[in-house]
Amino acid sequence: MIIEKTLYDLQAGISSEKQFKDITSFLAEGIYVLNENGQITFMNPEAERLLGWTAADLVNKNAHDIIHCHKLDGTLLSLEQCPMRNVIKTGKQYSSTDDLFTRKDGTTFPISVLSSPIIENEKVVASVTAFRDITELKSVEEALRKAHEELEEKVKDRTADLKKLNEELEIKSRHLEELNIALKVLLKQREEDKKELEERIISNVRELIMPCIEQLKKFASGPRYESYLSLLESNLLQIISPFSIRLSSKYRNLTHTEIEVANFIRDGKTAKEIAEILTISKDTVDSHRQNIRKKLKLNRTKANLRSYLLSLNL
Repeated sequence: MIIEKTLYDLQAGISSEKQFKDITSFLAEGIYVLNENGQITFMNPEAERLLGWTAADLVNKNAHDIIHCHKLDGTLLSLEQCPMRNVIKTGKQYSSTDDLFTRKDGTTFPISVLSSPIIENEKVVASVTAFRDITELKSVEEALRKAHEELEEKVKDRTADLKKLNEELEIKSRHLEELNIALKVLLKQREEDKKELEERIISNVRELIMPCIEQLKKFASGPRYESYLSLLESNLLQIISPFSIRLSSKYRNLTHTEIEVANFIRDGKTAKEIAEILTISKDTVDSHRQNIRKKLKLNRTKANLRSYLLSLNL
């Protein structure tokens, strides 16, 4: 606001040089005035401090060649390209934060600048330029820019890491899916092989062994041999019974004898018949029966054991 007011006052026509010097000497911005030939005719104290030149050193000197001959990137700036010099030619105000000024010692510094034409009788007769050193501001901007770039790079790296991790998880997921499918196939094949083996054993016993037992019964001499043959036949039937096989697989706490008794109960045989077949006492059969009910968790219910065994989906 101070710069704009000063320039407005100049254009309004401050005729007293002393008054102009007094006003600009208190400003925190550097001020210099160029004539229509681009030569310096005035500099305030702040401009002298920032540039290292005195007003006497630069009066009637070409401002562009001395203090404004470089672009922001350090390359040379020709007089024809100088936007501040062109204010006198175009009569248009120029403002920027992307210019460099050169000090007396040859060093440069970034500036915030505002150049305005001084017009008399509708003709540009001079220009007044106000500027300030924005080195600290540029340093802050550069630090922010670097921080932003570093953040962008971290985000980019993190995104790449997450993408890679996601790809690895997808690959592992596909592998697990493939393994799961393969496992299901193997389990199915195992069940089929197991079933095929059971059927083969059952078929072999029925077709090869049972006929031999029937023939032996014809030649058995005495009830003792008949009893042994009946027991052998019964045991073979228990071995090849699908119910017995599956019952022993599901209820591993059942003993072999308990599985035999359970199979006979399921087939509708009485305790006496089971005792005769297994050559054990009826009390022993009843004891096995109670153990079976207990292991099948029927001991506290009134459920019929045979009906329960028939209901099992084994």
